[in-house]
Amino acid sequence: MSYSTDFCPFAKKISSDDVVNPTNATTRYVDDSESDIVYQISMSKSTKKGDDIVTIGVHELVLNEKCPVFDDDNCEKVFVSVEFLDYPAEALETPYALVKGEPNTKYSFDFQTECSVRDQPKKQQLAELVEPRSSGEIKFVVVAEPPEDQPSLDCVDIGVATVNAKQLLHNQTDHINKSIDGKISLFL
Repeated sequence: MSYSTDFCPFAKKISSDDVVNPTNATTRYVDDSESDIVYQISMSKSTKKGDDIVTIGVHELVLNEKCPVFDDDNCEKVFVSVEFLDYPAEALETPYALVKGEPNTKYSFDFQTECSVRDQPKKQQLAELVEPRSSGEIKFVVVAEPPEDQPSLDCVDIGVATVNAKQLLHNQTDHINKSIDGKISLFL
C-alpha cells in the first residue's frame, strides 16, 4: 500500500510480490532506462483470524546518478518514512538513516513493523482507505538528512513511491513475482 504524486517523468512502475500465510506484498520500483530511486518494500496482512495486523517493511533503496541528493552537500544520509493511516511518522520510519554512498549503491534497511488495526478507529481508517472515494494509496517517502554539524538544516523529502491498497485487496490472490502498477515522484 502506498501513495503517489506525478512529478517524475521517468518513473514507470512498482512491482509487488505476495506470499501465502501470512500474505506478503513486496514492492520494488524498477525503471531500467532512467530510474532515480529503486526500493523494495513489503507489506503483509496476517490471514489468521483475530490478528488484525498489517505488516509494512522497507528492505532496500537504490539511488541512481540522476538523483539530486548526490549534488547536495547538505544531504549526508537518507532514510524512508511510510505514511499509513494515522500512525505517527516516527513509528513508520526506518530506524536509522544510512550514509549517502555512490550512485546505484544498495541501501539495506531491512525494516519491518506491524501496524495494528484492532481498535475501531483504525478499522474505520482502513475501511476508508479502500473505499471507492479514496485513492487507496500508502506513501513511502525517501528523506535526505543534513550533516550533524549543521543543526539549523531540516530533513528534506526527495522522493515518494506509492502502492495501491485497494488493488491488493481487490485482487485477493497471491502475488509471487508479479507486478503491481504504481507511481513514483522525485522532488527536485
